[in-house]
Amino acid sequence: MDFNSQHKYRKSQVNGTIYVTSCLSLDAKRLAELESGADELFLTRIHKRCTADHIMQVAVELGDVYMLRFKIDFSGSSRGYAYLQYIDARRKALAMEILQHRFRLDRLKIQVRESRNRKTLFLNNVNHLTPLQVHQELRLISHYVKLCVYEYQPKRYVYIIIYRNNDEAAMAHHMLRTKMGNFGVNAFIDWLDKGQQVTALDEQPSCCVQLSRDSEQLQAKANSCRCFSI
Repeated sequence: MDFNSQHKYRKSQVNGTIYVTSCLSLDAKRLAELESGADELFLTRIHKRCTADHIMQVAVELGDVYMLRFKIDFSGSSRGYAYLQYIDARRKALAMEILQHRFRLDRLKIQVRESRNRKTLFLNNVNHLTPLQVHQELRLISHYVKLCVYEYQPKRYVYIIIYRNNDEAAMAHHMLRTKMGNFGVNAFIDWLDKGQQVTALDEQPSCCVQLSRDSEQLQAKANSCRCFSI
């Protein structure tokens, strides 16, 4: 079966990711869930000669796919992993049970797991910028959903940056790594679950003050509190 025979999907590429996305009109609530990474599957052990089309040919046998994010290297070969979402939330459970077997029948040794949907980054050792300046630098690089700032010593902060989904967080992580010089010689960015100093923090931290991104008094308000979000 040609998975695109009815023009239900469109294909695009951004840097090292091939996107195969549904062209169907979806309910607004479900679309928002999917865009936030809901019901995402992680496909691993993909052979370097396997293509996004190969995976889609098998995946659509279980139902309509919302998106496949297929990772490739500079030569266009698979990097060994991809992310898959079905439109119908019930298809995730079915895929966890039988999709790996379906791949085996097609001579693909792909493993199917539940995605962790990591979407939170940890920025630390920014010593020469105020929280407002960090906020402004981040806005120039990528769009985040929420920035949480914690003052652990006088005028020393850690930043928890929350993105809409793993895809946006991964792109931001890549871009921020190339721009670390903007945040200081010792600054570093990593995924939150790798940041040993903040392992006790909840992934959706609840700060005592919520500041408007466009507030003219943002800096004054930020200076009055040790824990706030933007």
